[in-house]
Amino acid sequence: MKLLLILALLLALTVVPVMIGARIVKAQNTGFGSALLAVILLAALGAAIDHFVPYAILAVLISALGGAAILAGVLNTTFLRGLAVSVIVTLIQFLALLLFMGSIVGAD
Repeated sequence: MKLLLILALLLALTVVPVMIGARIVKAQNTGFGSALLAVILLAALGAAIDHFVPYAILAVLISALGGAAILAGVLNTTFLRGLAVSVIVTLIQFLALLLFMGSIVGAD
């Protein structure tokens, strides 16, 4: 039961923000499957960058540009809209983190 709850939470924090961002920028592919594929490809990009890129500033640059390109390709939108989706996703995930932190701190 705990595993299903963790999996649902993981999907909610990774896939749903991509779906929301795609809808905000009016991308053509906004469904769950496209968002899940984008998240999987972004995770693979992150793992490859961690393994092959030795310099942090270069890793950030490649990650931002590569991530926007992946989002643009999978969601069938422009590169700039893919970049906007990544910003929207980051904001949503940051707000969710603040919400969870607030509930943990407030639990005392």
